[in-house]
Amino acid sequence: MSGQWASAKAKAEEIRTRYRAQEPPISLFEIASAEGIEIIYFRPDDETQAISGLLEKDKKQIYLNVSDSAARQNFTLAHELAHYFLNHKPNEYGVYRRDSLYETSKPVKEQEADCFAAELLMPKDLIGKFKTRYALTNDDIAALSKMFGVSTSAMKYRLKDLERERYA
Repeated sequence: MSGQWASAKAKAEEIRTRYRAQEPPISLFEIASAEGIEIIYFRPDDETQAISGLLEKDKKQIYLNVSDSAARQNFTLAHELAHYFLNHKPNEYGVYRRDSLYETSKPVKEQEADCFAAELLMPKDLIGKFKTRYALTNDDIAALSKMFGVSTSAMKYRLKDLERERYA
């Protein structure tokens, strides 16, 4: 089964339009609040320290790891919102530990959620607009990541994906 990249990207654009989120950083907390989704922070223990977040769809709750950086929490929140907006069924996604996620290939629904999150937080058109406005290049990862409220790692992967037209 292949991922529904076009649907994930279109849904992210629809959400940005619906909530008039057209300038970075995108306010995910406002989007979650408008959808009636409660954000709950958890303090990880030894068993949960490698977990960034999770969605309890039926309760409309998203849990975020309080120990993660704000940038990581932002991407995690976008990822969990993806499961919500893309109507993924609870049995199609789960709780994945960062230290084990890539032992095998990432599940398709997790890839779709990442695609949605990247498109929601770092849309191609906004990246281009800000690169032009501030005379930035793909080498200015730190500056771009700060503008978009994401980690340098997330921005680096997004720029590479855009270059390769991944999820096209």
